[in-house]
Amino acid sequence: MILDIIEMSKNLKTFVGLNFYGSDNGFYCGYVIDYNEEFVVLQHFSKYGMSDGLLTHKLADIKYFETDTDYIKGIEHLAKSPNAVFEQTYQPKSGGNDFTEGFPSLLENFIGNKVYIIKFELNDDEVYYGLIDWCDENYFTITNIDPDGLITGKATFKFEDLKLYWVDDLDCRKRKILYDVKYPGR
Repeated sequence: MILDIIEMSKNLKTFVGLNFYGSDNGFYCGYVIDYNEEFVVLQHFSKYGMSDGLLTHKLADIKYFETDTDYIKGIEHLAKSPNAVFEQTYQPKSGGNDFTEGFPSLLENFIGNKVYIIKFELNDDEVYYGLIDWCDENYFTITNIDPDGLITGKATFKFEDLKLYWVDDLDCRKRKILYDVKYPGR
């Protein structure tokens, strides 16, 4: 079974995830370049879909393989157009003055905007990503978007708990690309 997964990845360049014993770093994602009874060579891709070197590892140290997950499909999709994540698209109006009016005024600009996923950091250092649905002078509501571009629900926050937010950073662009794949035309 494992050799079938490795062979398919090598022949078709389908992406797999390799999970290693004793690794706290998660897993490595890419397609198999070559293998033998002892080693596997993987063309590794970063979480942004960029080629990230060749990984050679002992087969005996691989705890398990992952195939066909949303994360792996997302990295495979990003790898097909690797520079898309790195192109910042948001440009502030009037030389950046739209960022000096305070959080409620700023977020009003993004209500209903499906072009930009916004990254929020709260005072307790929790981070959320989403599309702005609504705001008033005290609260704002987002549609949460997870790392695979999936909608995970809605959340409402107090502006007093908001420490900062980013528009159009790498993780926002990655999530937006994957969101568009999952929800075309939305």
